[in-house]
Amino acid sequence: MDISKFNLHEAPCGLFIFDNSLKIMTANQTLATMLDLTLPDLVGKNLDVLLTSSNRLLFHLQVMTVLHVQGHIEEISMSLAGAKGIDIPVIFNAVRRNVDAESYTECVVIRVNERKRLEDELFNIKKATEQVPGALYQFLLCADGSSRFPYASEGIRNVYELSPLQLKKDADLAFKRIHLDDVEAIHQQIADSAKNLTVWHQQYRVVLPKAGIRWLEGNATPEARANGSTLWHGYINDITERKALELTLSNEFERTRVTLSSIGDAVITTNEQQVVEYINPIAEHLTGWALADAIGQPVTRVFNIINQHTRLVAKTAIARCLDERAIVGPVCDTVLLSKDGNEYWVEKSAAPIFAPGDVIIGVVMVFRDVTGQKRLREEVAYHRASHDHLTGLANRREFDRMLLEMFESSISPGVAHVLCCIDLDQFKLINDSCGHFAGDTLLKEISVVLTQTVRAKDLVARIGGDEFAILFQSSDLQAAKQIAQDVCDKIAQIRFHHKDKFYHVGASIGVVPLDGRWDNAEAAQQAGEIACFAAKHEGRGRVHMYTDLDKTVMEQRDQMQWASRLQQAIDENRFELFAQPIMALDEQAEQGLHFEVLLRLRETGGALVSPAVFMASAEQFGLATQIDHWVVNNVLKWMKTHADELEKVHIIAVNLSGNSVGDRDFHQFLIEALDHAQVPVQKISFEITETAAIENLDIATEFIAMVHQRGAKISLDDFGSGMSSMAYLKKLPVDYLKIDGQFVKDMENDTVDCAMVRSIKQIADLTGKITIAEFVENAKILMLLKDIGVDFAQGYHIGKPQPINEIFAWKNITNTRLSGEDQ
Repeated sequence: MDISKFNLHEAPCGLFIFDNSLKIMTANQTLATMLDLTLPDLVGKNLDVLLTSSNRLLFHLQVMTVLHVQGHIEEISMSLAGAKGIDIPVIFNAVRRNVDAESYTECVVIRVNERKRLEDELFNIKKATEQVPGALYQFLLCADGSSRFPYASEGIRNVYELSPLQLKKDADLAFKRIHLDDVEAIHQQIADSAKNLTVWHQQYRVVLPKAGIRWLEGNATPEARANGSTLWHGYINDITERKALELTLSNEFERTRVTLSSIGDAVITTNEQQVVEYINPIAEHLTGWALADAIGQPVTRVFNIINQHTRLVAKTAIARCLDERAIVGPVCDTVLLSKDGNEYWVEKSAAPIFAPGDVIIGVVMVFRDVTGQKRLREEVAYHRASHDHLTGLANRREFDRMLLEMFESSISPGVAHVLCCIDLDQFKLINDSCGHFAGDTLLKEISVVLTQTVRAKDLVARIGGDEFAILFQSSDLQAAKQIAQDVCDKIAQIRFHHKDKFYHVGASIGVVPLDGRWDNAEAAQQAGEIACFAAKHEGRGRVHMYTDLDKTVMEQRDQMQWASRLQQAIDENRFELFAQPIMALDEQAEQGLHFEVLLRLRETGGALVSPAVFMASAEQFGLATQIDHWVVNNVLKWMKTHADELEKVHIIAVNLSGNSVGDRDFHQFLIEALDHAQVPVQKISFEITETAAIENLDIATEFIAMVHQRGAKISLDDFGSGMSSMAYLKKLPVDYLKIDGQFVKDMENDTVDCAMVRSIKQIADLTGKITIAEFVENAKILMLLKDIGVDFAQGYHIGKPQPINEIFAWKNITNTRLSGEDQ
């Protein structure tokens, strides 16, 4: 018999077969190597060649007897004869078999030291398997449907709370502990694995007597057997803690998913390679990408953005976040191009996701659709740019735009519009007396009146502090004039209440047609302003229709031209100071040079212009206060330059316009100028007109007190010109009364004028004020004034205006003036 049939030459134990004649029929190489012999030394030889002399008798009497009786023998210790007579201790196993009517004995011998090695290896393997989490096992499913565990490691006790021995007999004990909800799935997958010889892998629950419900995970590889059974080799592990963690993570993920799905912002997460891992529903909507399609795509493909200005591809916040390794945003200068073709203005930010070790493993980007907000901001910005913030009416910018548009359309035949320019009367008085908040309240009330009076298609604009305009679209002149008159009447009916006082306000309105006659829109607007000034000139609170040959309009046009010339003169510093002396008529009167500062405008051609020509325009067009700034600054500068000669000067009279007296901003300017002048301000007397003082009595009183606090004096100019001069005098604590020249210049011929001057002198004496007479043109008038007791005289007979630097050359020769001799 050839042992190669059995492929046992490399077996770990020695094998040989002998027949009834005790002849060795075959042996394997392992046995020959064990005895240090060759196969020819064994095969064909008598069995006795293997036996030592001491074991030979024992083997035949005991071993062979047991074999004949039992047919097999197990685990007999004995010695075999090795080369050179060496005894080889072995463990002997044998079984008798009948083959083809012949009897043969198959023997297995294991050298004692080899067995020890194998036992040690087996022990180590067993010990190692006990350290493996869970249990190693073999599961046998027989052809008849029964099953058992031929082998199970000790770990099976923890898995099923059953011993390996219990499962070795019957696997049903383990199946009875499987959760009822999982039993069917277990049987099905085992059947599929046996049928297809595929790896069985399954997670399932067991209900244990002590531990309760536990999660197990099994893996096993099937092996088909010849007898129709299937044997699986595998392991089972308790994954209860892992399942609990998975459940926690799953719940957390679900909460996160629900949260991300519920929030109003779009969210995209990527890995460190900028590949999309997740997008929420809002991001799906904005990008046009479904979650399933977006996962695995480069983020630049899903989140396709361009610069809002250049329309070039923009760098994503995710890329910047990875570059900077920090939070980026929010940034809102990009447009998202959706997959479905829509465009969205988006605001985005991104934050890196760090793993332990400061390693970035991904980025989360949050973005939102700000298209609506941007459009709203643009609308608000446009509204703010085109509307007055206080009243909500169109502002100057929007008015100019609409005026130009209407002007261009009026060029066409048959198209006509109307422009109204409105200037409020007495508004400055209310603003100064009641404060800016009260003034703003009144402006808003007037704005309501305007919008409620005009037609829906007409434009109402606030173009200045107290200036408004109306553009009547496609309107005839008479209809527009009637609406303008209604506006005028309604504003006149307003009774503005503030701190137990009622104030009246009015409106002067100029109406001008937009009918193609104008060279440009600016000319039409200038015509409207001229008509408005004409309405003021005629008495205020009325509507004036513009006509080319209107005398009042022509006068106002001249005034406006002067306003332009004055502004240029201010910008180019073309004003000059002159002075006119004032002479004392009483030898006991104040000593020292007394003069009034006068103003002249130097024309570009060199001619000098008196303020009598231009001051009305300056006051009407709001330039008088600018001129007063110039005068005050240059008078103080002159005084500082001539500081060494100021001891000769007693009083320098400086004129101020009514506009400046009523302007609290000018008051503040004057306070600062006097406080920092470094000149003797007690030598200055500010002249204000009686009309300006009475019209703004409260503010004028404040102004006088402020000037007196700094040591300067006040002169009341043109006294007596008003109907109620005497009544107001006691309320105005002025230092000087300048008698109006209309009473002085004809004193020698008019006894009434003389009586008026005498009366003013008496009132001045009673109130402790010093008198100055103006327009003293000759010696007779001078003598009359001296007889009446007037304190000072001023006029051409005393001295003509001269450049201020020449004032020190004037000689106060009283007798010469009284005699009528020329200077």
